[in-house]
Amino acid sequence: MKILRLTLLFTCCLFFQQKAKAQYVIIDSVQFKGNEKTRDNILRRELDIFPGDTLQVSEIDSRVEFNRRKLINTNLFIWVKGNSHTNKEPNHITITFEFLEQWYLLGYPIFQLADRNLNDWWARGASLDRTIYGAHLIHNNFRGRNERLSFKAETGFTQRIELGYSNPYLDQKKTLGLGAALTYTTNKNLAFRTINDTLNILNSDKILRERWSGALSFRKRLRFYDFHFAEIRLSHTKIADTISKLNPNYYYKGSNEQKFLQLTYAFSYDFRDFAPYPLRGRKIDIASNYYSILAQESLNYWDLRASVAYFFDLGSNFFISAQWKGKVTQANKNIPYSNIQGLGYGGDNVRGYELNVIDGTNFLLSKNTIKYQLFNKIIPIRFIPYKQFNQIPISLYPSLFFDFAYVYQANPEVTNSRFSNRWIYGMGVGFDIVTYYNFVCKLGVPLINSGKSGLVVSVGREF
Repeated sequence: MKILRLTLLFTCCLFFQQKAKAQYVIIDSVQFKGNEKTRDNILRRELDIFPGDTLQVSEIDSRVEFNRRKLINTNLFIWVKGNSHTNKEPNHITITFEFLEQWYLLGYPIFQLADRNLNDWWARGASLDRTIYGAHLIHNNFRGRNERLSFKAETGFTQRIELGYSNPYLDQKKTLGLGAALTYTTNKNLAFRTINDTLNILNSDKILRERWSGALSFRKRLRFYDFHFAEIRLSHTKIADTISKLNPNYYYKGSNEQKFLQLTYAFSYDFRDFAPYPLRGRKIDIASNYYSILAQESLNYWDLRASVAYFFDLGSNFFISAQWKGKVTQANKNIPYSNIQGLGYGGDNVRGYELNVIDGTNFLLSKNTIKYQLFNKIIPIRFIPYKQFNQIPISLYPSLFFDFAYVYQANPEVTNSRFSNRWIYGMGVGFDIVTYYNFVCKLGVPLINSGKSGLVVSVGREF
């Protein structure tokens, strides 16, 4: 009887041991396919799974997907696929990531609107004189190390020459990055003040503003999703006497010249599935700017900016996002008009208020969207011989949005502002188109807005 008990105990222990082994697998290798230009060590820097690691069977798919997302967010590929398969030896697997690399050497013509958005351009007469055109040359993934060289030459409404370089992997651990940029810009058309939450623009045959700027930045990546940035930027700008006469506060005490050094520190936590158009994850950004040094008394203040964005998968192809952004500027400072920006620039706007610029030193902005994934496929275009262009990923998302914001302006009676120092709201329906090379086009019809209805069009990323 004792022997029988020992036999049963041994059999049970052996069974549970074999069952435990079956719940874990060992990674034999991690393989890359399709990265003809990009070096393997650049890709391995993004991974948190390596040969020899042990994984639970239940977490294989999720770990492969998380790492696939990190690889697509390098912005080096049109698409990335990840999968795992078992090897001949039991409980051993191989993980494979397959890529379609972008076309890294790009040269293309530039044609863009000089105004803040399509609606603003249309409201000002939709004149081709208010457009910018030129050429943009980009060499992404230079030397296969995710470096970037760029040269931009523009003319038309604004004349601009820009040279830039960035390298995210300076050291062997690939945690330290460097960026540098030089820019020269001239304007013959210039916004010189804001009245009734609308920019007043002066048109001229002569140069109204001339600006030189240079920047040097450093990036430190401590963990996979945490980034620290430090930048030093020198800016030197001259304006025509006409501008300083029309708005004596354009620069400090009616000056027609401004020169200052800007110091910036920023922290970013980015855990999104697809940075250009995220559906899942979260992102946190905090930045501090200090403007002074060379400017002495004419410019001496700081501002703090922060944003938080959450993206949720509700299931059944429904997604929701909630995004908050705020800015606080040092109080009791005589900040020139040219250095004050509230809402109305870039993505800092309430949808439905695209025609308005709401100046202010402090603001709080909330943008909320619920969307449905109507279509998501890669469409082959067989008559195009180049693989970087003959596979077009397209996703379509009808959406509903609700935004609100508050902008603080010290002297709203001077600008006759209707929308500062009170809450404003925007609500409507939209339709988003996402395709390759990080192109996102958004169409919107605000139902609650600033009082001017119409179709809203924007091209760019989520904020």
